[in-house]
Parts: sequence; C-alpha cells; structure tokens
Amino acid sequence: MARSSKPERWYWPEIGNLADAEQASNQGFWAALVCAVVTVLIATIAVASGKTIAGIGATAYADAVVFAVIAWRIRARSKSFAVIGLVLFAIEKIIQFATQPLSLGFGVFVAVCLLLAFITGVRGTFAYHRMKEAALLQQGAPLDA
Repeated sequence: MARSSKPERWYWPEIGNLADAEQASNQGFWAALVCAVVTVLIATIAVASGKTIAGIGATAYADAVVFAVIAWRIRARSKSFAVIGLVLFAIEKIIQFATQPLSLGFGVFVAVCLLLAFITGVRGTFAYHRMKEAALLQQGAPLDA
C-alpha cells in the first residue's frame, strides 16, 4: 500500500482501517498507563517525604489503581472505559489546576498531550467497534460471534 505524502499526526491520527483504529485506541491505553505510573511515583515520593506534592498524597494510590484498570480495559477495546478514562482525566486536571496553581506551566503541556491521547483512544476504540461490526456484516457472520 502506498503511503500518502501527508505526515502522520500523533495528536489527531487518521483512522481508515482496523489497524489504524487499534493503534489509535492504544494511545488511550498508554495515556492511562502513564497516569497510573506517574501517580504511583509521585505518591511514593510524597509518602516518603511526608508532604503532599501538587495535591498528591497517599490516597493517590487508589487513583493509580483506577487508571491501571482503565488502561487494562482500554487495551481490551472497552468503549465505556475509554470514555471514563477521558472524563476522569479531564475532571482531575480541572480540579488540579484550579486548586494547585503552581502546577501550571509544563504541567499544562503534559496534560494537553495526555488529553489528546485519551481523545484519540476514544476515537480509536469507537472506530474499532464500528469497523469490526462492518467487517462481520460484510462476511455475513452473526454479530454475536
């Protein structure tokens, strides 16, 4: 297959086939996994130092577990968990930037990158199911298979 001369955009990829949809969905997986890992690291530093860091303390371990579960389910192409991951991340960032103004700056750049990855994950997950269903219908297979 010939490649187009347009450069690939990581922040808003074209989703034209099932492989593209899987790749786009995987961006949501990686975004959720990054959230889980970074949260564990910052929570561990906060617990070890006895201080909260950007509003993150020991209770953030629960948040890390939630994002790890979201990552696992996005990897399984769950539409609901893709949306939950996007919404939860957006709400958490709004609250963080409203209550922790010192986390602005580079934090906004990282948050926007992760937000775009979550959005791409939602797009990819929904496209995956739409394309998978279309392929099954084209083959004449029942949708329950």
